[in-house]
Formats: sequence, C-alpha cells, structure tokens
Amino acid sequence: MSTENLQNEMYRTAAMGTSSIKQVLPSVHDSTMRKELAKQMCNYHNESNAVVSEMRQSHVQPKNLPMSARMMTKAGIALNLAKDSSTQHIAEMMIQGTNMGIINLNKAINSAKTAPKNTLKQAEEMLSREQRYIDSLKKYL
Repeated sequence: MSTENLQNEMYRTAAMGTSSIKQVLPSVHDSTMRKELAKQMCNYHNESNAVVSEMRQSHVQPKNLPMSARMMTKAGIALNLAKDSSTQHIAEMMIQGTNMGIINLNKAINSAKTAPKNTLKQAEEMLSREQRYIDSLKKYL
C-alpha cells in the first residue's frame, strides 16, 4: 500500500469521525460528554486539514468514502438514535465507530511499511488519539 492510501485512510477516518459526531451531538444531553465529543470533533477536523494539506503538496486529491457508504452510515446513526438516544447508547455507538477507524488505520499502517517515517508517525499518533477517545467514552457506558 502506498503513502497515498495511508493518507487517504487517515483522511477518511477523520472525516467519518467529524461527520458522526456532528450527527449525534444534538442528541447528547450530558454536558460533559458533549464537551468531550466537541473536542474530539475539533481534533478530527484539524487532523483532516493536516492530511489534506500534505496530500495537496504531493499533488494528490483526497478520496472520500463512496457516497453509498456515507449514506448508510448516516442512516444507521439516525436509526440507532431513534431507537435509543441515551448517553450510554451514544457512547457505545461512538466507541464502535472509533473501533472501526482503529481497525482500518491499523490495516493501512501494516500495508504501508515503506511510507515516509513522518507519515507513519502521524498515523500512529492518530491511532493513539483514537484509543484515548474510546477510553474517554467508557465512563458513559
């Protein structure tokens, strides 16, 4: 896997995180959790911008997830929130989504061993943040 593919996975992870948090935030009633998610969303936004900037310097266009996958994710979140919008359930949903990001990032890192050290380091740091996000949400379960 190329550096471009790793960067795209980092971009998609950050974009999905931002989108998912934007969608659930109006349903979050716990003020502490709301602040935590808002902070995560800001971090995702910054990560996305950093990756896009690097990609553009290399004349590479970031690739989003296919529209069908984005729509299915949005519909799944909406359905889950309609069934249960409790703080506990939202935390569980966010942890599951973050776990998916961790899995995809790990696969991309493992497939991009020849990527520049700075890109691999950036991806590893993103993985660490993802794990911290999960840890910060466990208290709401």
